[in-house]
Amino acid sequence: MRDVAIIGIGMTKFGELWERSLRDLAVEAALAAIDDAGCDKLDSLWVGCMSSGLFNGQEHLGALVADYLGRTPIPACRVESACASGAMALRGAWLEVASGQTSPWPSASRR
Repeated sequence: MRDVAIIGIGMTKFGELWERSLRDLAVEAALAAIDDAGCDKLDSLWVGCMSSGLFNGQEHLGALVADYLGRTPIPACRVESACASGAMALRGAWLEVASGQTSPWPSASRR
């Protein structure tokens, strides 16, 4: 297994954001993480989200976020595991990189 590092993070404002869509929130956080990492290429995308189908009627968040980021075609996966959805998405992404299925470092020019 290869070494894996998290090189970028992004998040949205906490609170009741009723005027914002799930898609808008996901894309805002993803763009912030991509910018923080200094990436110009993504090999795949993992989204952890609990109950998006139940509460928003949207089950295909992986593909939706990849499309709205303009990063298609890449493999994109939504993981749902109750309160551990984010951790399980991180685990899947970690395993993908550690196993050699994708590049350990995105092509990037670090600041």
